[in-house]
Amino acid sequence: MLQRGSARRAARVPPAARRCYVVDRTMRSIPSILLLGAWLVGCEPTKPPVTPPQTPPGPTTTTLEPITIRAYTTAELLAELEAARGHLLVDRFEEAAPAFDRLTRLAEDPAIKAVAAYDAGLAYEGLGEREKAIERFRLVDTSWPEQPVARNGLVRLTRILGRLERWSELEQAAERLLGRKDLPLIDKIEGHGAKALSFVERGMKDEATIQVGKATEIIDKHALGRAGTPPLQLAQVAFAQGEIRRLETEAIKLVPVPPNFGEVLEARCQRLLDAQSAYTEAMRARDAHWSAMSGFRVGQLYRALHEEAMTIPAPEAAKTLKQKQLFEASMRLRYRILLDKGLKMMESTVRLGDRTGEDSEWIARAREAKKALEQSLANEKAALAKMPFTEDEVTAALEALKARPKTP
Repeated sequence: MLQRGSARRAARVPPAARRCYVVDRTMRSIPSILLLGAWLVGCEPTKPPVTPPQTPPGPTTTTLEPITIRAYTTAELLAELEAARGHLLVDRFEEAAPAFDRLTRLAEDPAIKAVAAYDAGLAYEGLGEREKAIERFRLVDTSWPEQPVARNGLVRLTRILGRLERWSELEQAAERLLGRKDLPLIDKIEGHGAKALSFVERGMKDEATIQVGKATEIIDKHALGRAGTPPLQLAQVAFAQGEIRRLETEAIKLVPVPPNFGEVLEARCQRLLDAQSAYTEAMRARDAHWSAMSGFRVGQLYRALHEEAMTIPAPEAAKTLKQKQLFEASMRLRYRILLDKGLKMMESTVRLGDRTGEDSEWIARAREAKKALEQSLANEKAALAKMPFTEDEVTAALEALKARPKTP
């Protein structure tokens, strides 16, 4: 009944009014729908926000303040040079050497660079690093030859090369030294002596003789080395002279026995004494190196003469075994003195090395020669002891031979 009433009322409402009524009811329900949607959304799990892909950042540019490089002043470099020289003067070579090398690199003034390189050579020489010393002295000569210190560098270079027995390089360095226009007389002598030594040690006796002659001419003209200890430069010339005479001595052969054996032997002995005189002159300089070289050479000369004398065969007149044994015994007794002289020189040379600390190859050679000579002397005494004669009997036989009148 009520429904029919509602229908009748609705029927009395115009159609347009009915549409407004429906819309009004719908609008009143929107807030409820929105609240329901919000509640439903709150119950769902929260999703992380989606991060959009990003472009990798480009290179970062950093702006730096400008750097100003300031060169060392001359005063600063000279101060460092003096400090390095202070180390050099008190033999603190391990500190001086790198300091001089650094100055050689940093300095722009050729005079400072040349002096630093030369002093570096001295420091390395003091350290015993001779190859590095050679490099520094050669650097001075090739890079700054116009500097006065280059002359001194060449002098030091020749001495090291001679000590190392690098004869061809020594000739080249001596030639460069002699080619300089600023050489004092003493350095000219050094150059000629070094060049003579480089020749004679390679067997070039004639070339060496020319160089010794040039050096001797200067020495004699200015009367150098006559009083007191001669300078080191003269020792080198004297040693070269001794080497020339040594070659001449060894060229005189005793075997095969020449018909004029007595004259040949006398010439050999005289040349040996001439060589010994030159070596002795080199020793007067009181330099351990030249004295060691000279002492070894003198001992070697006596040893070589003994070895050759012991190869002389018995004469044809010695027919019997006893005669041959007597000849052998007399030769051993007569020439044993050569071993004694050689051994004394080697012993003296070895003592020199022990006393001065000289560690060159010549000292090592003298030590080996000393052992060999000691063994040779022991062998000679053992050989004589096996003979059917005493040493006194052999001596008497030699004296009788000397007293025998010579056959015309």
